[in-house]
Amino acid sequence: MFKVPPAIAAERLTICRACKHFKEATQSCGTLILGNKMSPEDLAEAEANNAITHYRKKLRLCGCHMPYKTKLSLWRCPINKWGRYKLNEEETEALAAFISGLPTQGVYTAQMVKEAAAWFTKMTGQRYGCSTCKAGVIFQFLKDSIGEANFDLG
Repeated sequence: MFKVPPAIAAERLTICRACKHFKEATQSCGTLILGNKMSPEDLAEAEANNAITHYRKKLRLCGCHMPYKTKLSLWRCPINKWGRYKLNEEETEALAAFISGLPTQGVYTAQMVKEAAAWFTKMTGQRYGCSTCKAGVIFQFLKDSIGEANFDLG
């Protein structure tokens, strides 16, 4: 749901490929990190390799597969070469708070559905009119938030 237009994704990937931290072999920002598919030792080594100093500021390269990451609207470059699509930092924090406040079970209130629809409209430019569609927006938020809700990672 929260994907950028193809032209934006292509522009982001072009920026990444021109960056000195881009690894052509793995198409990643720094050392590729595969999360739960790596041993704790390999993960620690990858994270250590991705610790850099950029303009006197200590940062961590994300280790993401960039052809995928550049398509997602809620992600950004860890060294600020490109940012989140259509959201500033305050809006991103508000969206993260909203998503984390949604119940994983039970009933959604009318207010939750209304707020989810407003976020969806802001992110996509599309509107939903019926309640069933708005409830679907919430479920999509939950699904997408699994991969995108940890906004500090990238």
